[in-house]
Amino acid sequence: MRNLITIINLSIIILITTILTQSDKISTNDNSQAKENILRPTELKAVVKSDFNRKKISGEKPAVDEAVISFLNEITEGRLMDLEEGKIAKQRSTKRSLKEYGSLMEDDQTEMLKELKRIAQKKNVSLPVSLGPEKADGLHDLRALHGKSFDKKFIRMMIIDHKRDVKILKNAADYGDADIQVFATKYLPVVQSHLDKIRALKKSN
Repeated sequence: MRNLITIINLSIIILITTILTQSDKISTNDNSQAKENILRPTELKAVVKSDFNRKKISGEKPAVDEAVISFLNEITEGRLMDLEEGKIAKQRSTKRSLKEYGSLMEDDQTEMLKELKRIAQKKNVSLPVSLGPEKADGLHDLRALHGKSFDKKFIRMMIIDHKRDVKILKNAADYGDADIQVFATKYLPVVQSHLDKIRALKKSN
């Protein structure tokens, strides 16, 4: 009887030991698996690079910086404004020099708008197609004038517009966007020449 009890106790001890051993193995395997799932820094970079390449191949476009969108909207609306002012000057100005300046505005602003549309299409950004309330009101006031009053108003508005645009284009380098920087580098001298020319016309009129 005593031997039977001893055998039973030994069997229980062996069973418990086996269970504990198996539990330790399972825990060890789980920890190893968890460690395998943790990406090292180099592996994480590889995953990020792979995701970027996937987006590039699939044609997905990265998000455009808000500053770039703001620049495109502001500079485009300015071009629309100058284009309309130029058209009106061709029809209504009393001075041949201002009519010619209006023609210059029409040609150069049209060229700049085409370039802006190309950049916006590349970045999947929608550009304004009409003037905002403030500029629309200013254009309405200009259309209401005739003769010398028109000429003075037109010159004043052109100077204000070009000074604003020169400042915007000079600050374009801060956006860190290659397309915007190329555009600004190309057209800053053009806008500056517009400003210089209209200032000269102001002195001669």
